[in-house]
Amino acid sequence: MRSVKGGIAAGAAVIGLLVAGCGAEGRAGDPAEAKASGPVLPSDGPYVEGELRGCFLPSTGVEVESIQVSGPALALPAIRFTPPDGQAPSAVLVMLHQTDGDRCGWGDFAILAGHHDVAGLSFDQCGYGAAECRIKDLDDPVPQVRAALSEVEKQWPDTPIVLVGASMGGSQTVRAVAAGVDVDGWVDLSGPSTWADVDLAALADSIRMPGLVVIAEDVDGADEADAARALAQATSSEFVPAEGGHGWDLVVEADRLSPIGEQIVAYATK
Repeated sequence: MRSVKGGIAAGAAVIGLLVAGCGAEGRAGDPAEAKASGPVLPSDGPYVEGELRGCFLPSTGVEVESIQVSGPALALPAIRFTPPDGQAPSAVLVMLHQTDGDRCGWGDFAILAGHHDVAGLSFDQCGYGAAECRIKDLDDPVPQVRAALSEVEKQWPDTPIVLVGASMGGSQTVRAVAAGVDVDGWVDLSGPSTWADVDLAALADSIRMPGLVVIAEDVDGADEADAARALAQATSSEFVPAEGGHGWDLVVEADRLSPIGEQIVAYATK
């Protein structure tokens, strides 16, 4: 297991970003907490051009590249997000998308995280986007995640990696961690308690590291919130109740990191 490095990079002024004022301390999702501080994405462009033009990803100092994650019987279009000026990241987020998205959907969050010295990799999962998969079980996240981790290791060896999933991706994150993929942490954002006929509660005993389990009861319902709370308790993870939103909508607010988005960045770089 890799050792997680400490420290969050200080926020400097970056090209194409506005720097907002200070926010208050408090627990992520607490309604009394002020809006998060930090970089703000430009709301009306410019956007990344080329192959990723259709993603409408804001063009800032973060390097955004279209790449391919390859593995046995896998060819997964991906996006790599590198902190400004090519600096070595303090952590890497490998991000699994939700059912209504693909590799593009994590863009705003990944770009904002990049301005906090955190790199990222998102990819089209089997059955979505332009993924080409010949594996036996298209719902099995393990070979896909391992292929993504191999790509990260080539680019940023010995850098802490946190697996982050939204909705479907949250459930798949739990499955992958329970199967023993080599990561330093994990975050489940609104993952359904059962996905692809797999009950996440049945996997809890196989998870050996604590993560973050985030859900908004008013969106996902009391039963799912109770299941998420139980999963967090069974895995010694932190349960983070959100005030609203689902999946990746929880991590960006008004073109900046939400308190939960900031908590994920802090967790990755602790």
